[in-house]
Amino acid sequence: MDIEMTGFRPVDGRSIIEVSAVAVTPSGGGGHVREACSWRINPRCPLNPIAIGVHGVRAEDLTDCPDFADVAADILAFIGHDPLVFHGASGDVALLNQELAVAGLPPLSNPVICTETLARRRWPGERSRLPLVAERLGCAVWTRHKRRRRQDGGVTITGDYPHKSRADAEMTADIWLALGAVGG
Repeated sequence: MDIEMTGFRPVDGRSIIEVSAVAVTPSGGGGHVREACSWRINPRCPLNPIAIGVHGVRAEDLTDCPDFADVAADILAFIGHDPLVFHGASGDVALLNQELAVAGLPPLSNPVICTETLARRRWPGERSRLPLVAERLGCAVWTRHKRRRRQDGGVTITGDYPHKSRADAEMTADIWLALGAVGG
């Protein structure tokens, strides 16, 4: 799974703007993607300009999208009771649980696996950003971005991000399979 949000820190009053989930069928020492779903969500709050630079989603892209509460049941039905695999799980799970609480729903009880933690165990001391881990494992790299601090204190982010949440969820699934975390 992967989510995109309005900002980066809880103090930013962040909200979810996109959730993507990929269902994987294990087979032997690997597996394959069985199904993928994405939901765009209108957060009803401003988006941090730096976050927009990362995911490329602008407020006007979300105007006609439903609220999280309107798609929460669909998201929960898709994930069921399966383990949830994220790259950088703690922040995404905390934000999903925050949105579920606002929607009057209980928190996730699924087992959670973090491919970033798995990568850090496999390559201690190495950087563990999603595309770097995917490259190390020979997986397809769907998204890239570079942050550069400007002299005025702002951040410039470069890269191509069509539907980043879905691409990141697919890369996370590829990493999980390559690490042998399922079926092997």
